[in-house]
Amino acid sequence: MREGMSIRRLNQNGLGYSDEVALRGLELVKKYSKKGIIPKEELDEELILFFDQERLAFPVSSFKDSLSWNMRFLSITDLEIPYIIRFIFLNDLDWRKAVIEYFRKIGEEKPEDFVEIVEEIVKRRKKFLISGNEITDICVKFGRDGGVVIAELKGAGIISPYWGYKLAAGPIYEINRFLIKLIDSDL
Repeated sequence: MREGMSIRRLNQNGLGYSDEVALRGLELVKKYSKKGIIPKEELDEELILFFDQERLAFPVSSFKDSLSWNMRFLSITDLEIPYIIRFIFLNDLDWRKAVIEYFRKIGEEKPEDFVEIVEEIVKRRKKFLISGNEITDICVKFGRDGGVVIAELKGAGIISPYWGYKLAAGPIYEINRFLIKLIDSDL
């Protein structure tokens, strides 16, 4: 993110971050995006709830080492910033550039495809959720293996298994809420 860029710009984009807790939280994400960990000394209960609600950062430990966001312990401990959020803040809040940069960094050919894949996932969602089968259908249009893409999206912090919820359509995934807000403000 450019030095001196105000986090308050997010309000101008219609994302609704106007209270001081939210603004303080966004400044912390900006400050620690490179490192990826927000130290517990910077946190209080309100910030932890804000980070959890927006899916901006999560406690490092989880129940049974689950990757699911719902299985992370809410407590005052160091928080990990998902990779996609780090890349978004390091790229001046440009989610498209962040997606391309992340998938390029992990060695994907044609990382630009992932901008369209992520955009389509957000368009097809129901509230914050999407089925694994729908993600796989989207991937087929790009000639990609749905299982591999789902694993990469989870690793990026774009989606997370929605613990305890499975339909006949297969597993359900929660989409990162902050990313949804950025994409929706673009559409």
